[in-house]
Amino acid sequence: MTMAFKGGPIVGAMPHDETAEWTTAPLAEDTGESPLALGAAPWPGQVLRTAAGDSVYVRRTDGPVGGPQSWYIHGLGASSTNWTPLAGLLRAESTGMSVDLPGNGRSDPPPRGDYSVRHHVDLLAALITERADAPVHLVGNSYGGFLAVLLAARIPDRIRSLTLISPAVPDLRLRGERGADPRLAILLAPGTIRAAEPRLAAISVEDRVAGIAQLCFGNPDLVTPEDLIAAVGDLGWRRDLPWAQTAMLEELRGLMHGYLRPGKASWWARAAAITVPTLVIWGTRDRLVDVRLARRTAEVFPDSRLLVLKGVGHAAHMEDPVSTGRAVRALWADS
Repeated sequence: MTMAFKGGPIVGAMPHDETAEWTTAPLAEDTGESPLALGAAPWPGQVLRTAAGDSVYVRRTDGPVGGPQSWYIHGLGASSTNWTPLAGLLRAESTGMSVDLPGNGRSDPPPRGDYSVRHHVDLLAALITERADAPVHLVGNSYGGFLAVLLAARIPDRIRSLTLISPAVPDLRLRGERGADPRLAILLAPGTIRAAEPRLAAISVEDRVAGIAQLCFGNPDLVTPEDLIAAVGDLGWRRDLPWAQTAMLEELRGLMHGYLRPGKASWWARAAAITVPTLVIWGTRDRLVDVRLARRTAEVFPDSRLLVLKGVGHAAHMEDPVSTGRAVRALWADS
């Protein structure tokens, strides 16, 4: 996962546009509605607390009265604002609940600094169990997709459907050609988080936003100057929070530990036990998680469909929310 700034080279998985032929997912009819811009004002939110006392910030996109809820989980270093376009397109079918994971977005850091995968899954399970009156649609991107699978396996009776957008599936072949940087393994060693924080903090907000656009989008030119300005403003205030760098690095280390869980506790074993309708979405130009993992990922779920979008990168919900939304609506209709 090597970022590039100020037009520098991008190291990551190679494009594989031919994998678009793997698509099996049907698309719902195009409503003709235009998605909100990436830099549009995000949906309003509030702090929600669990019975155990944990709290996170959750943005709400109001849908039909009495309709189901959809819960959106963002990726590493991201926030609930990433879901603004997609949640808007899907509000006719569902009330969207976009979570800022602990220490991300507008959420405070977790108690005792626990950024582990287990803590995040426990928190999300409590929120859904306590706040939703009926089973929910679950949508996750990247690290959020990794969490969504473990969450669906944890509370299967509370999940109506599962959508994974470029999920950070376990892949220990740490080579740049596959989108993974071998230096990530260093994070498993004690003390490396503190050493990495100053280097991450030294990157300017503008450079970081530009690097994210280059890294996560198959076509970075889709990000307009107005979108960049909005992203710089959103990231700028978070950058100076004392836990901002810690949150992303600790979550990354937790993800690496999650990759190492063996046997029945592994991510793949948990995924194979999920029986709800599942949609896997990937971009053929995903530089972070190799699209060649898409077919294997979809096939592990007993009831699944796959959408591979040609020319799209790691964040299809932001780069192509219309196609993403049509596939999600078709899944929800069948659920």
